[in-house]
Amino acid sequence: MGRDEHSAAIEHIRQWAEDRRFVPSLRYTDKVLDQIEIHHDDDLWTYVACDDADPCADCGALPAHLDCIVIAVDGACHNNGTPYASAAVGVFVGKNSPHNISTSLMLKDTKATSQIAELNAGILGLQQALQIQRQGFGEETLHQVVIKADSEYLVKGMTEWASRWKKNGYRTSTGKPVANLALFDRLNKLVEELNDHKVEVIFWHVTRDKNQEADRLASRALHTIK
Repeated sequence: MGRDEHSAAIEHIRQWAEDRRFVPSLRYTDKVLDQIEIHHDDDLWTYVACDDADPCADCGALPAHLDCIVIAVDGACHNNGTPYASAAVGVFVGKNSPHNISTSLMLKDTKATSQIAELNAGILGLQQALQIQRQGFGEETLHQVVIKADSEYLVKGMTEWASRWKKNGYRTSTGKPVANLALFDRLNKLVEELNDHKVEVIFWHVTRDKNQEADRLASRALHTIK
C-alpha cells in the first residue's frame, strides 16, 4: 500500500469512534493469521503485517507496515480479592526495546485487583505509544498502534462498552456507576491524545498463550513484591 493510500485508509478508519477493535480474521486469510506480528531485525519493534500484500515467494512471510506497531500489555495480581493483594504490569514493544516495562503497582487509594492491574497495563502501554510518537519513529511516522491484551475486560471496555457508558452518563445497563471509571477515563484520554496526533489506536483481544512476552514482564515484577 502506498503512503497516500495508507493515509487515506487511516483517515477513514479514524471515523470509527465507537469501534476501536482489531479483528485479524476480518483482515487476513486463515493461512497468514499466525504471521500478523512481524519483529524488526534488531527486535526494537513489533510491526503489524500488511493485510493487502502478497506473501514473500521464498519464505511465505507478509511484509510489515513500518508505521504500525503492536504493543502487548498485561496485568498480574497476587492474592486477588484480599486485603493483601499486590499487582504488577508488563508492557512489551520488542525484545530489545527500551520501551518495555516490568513494574509493580503502587496504589494509594484502592486495593489491588486483577482488573485494576489490567487497566493500568493499558494506560502504561498507551503512554509508551505517546512517548514513541513524540520521540520519533526512525524514518517513519507512527500512524497506528495495536494494543494487544488477554484481558477481555480491558478490550471490551475500550471497544464495546466505552461509547455506551458515555451515552448513559457513565452508568452500566443496570444504572450503577461504572467500576474503575477513573482508569477508563484515563485510557480514553490517552487514546484521544494519540488520535489528535493522527495515530489510530485499536485493541486486540488474544488468549493468554498469545501474550506471553507481556505476561512474563508482569510476572517478573510481581515476583519481586511477593
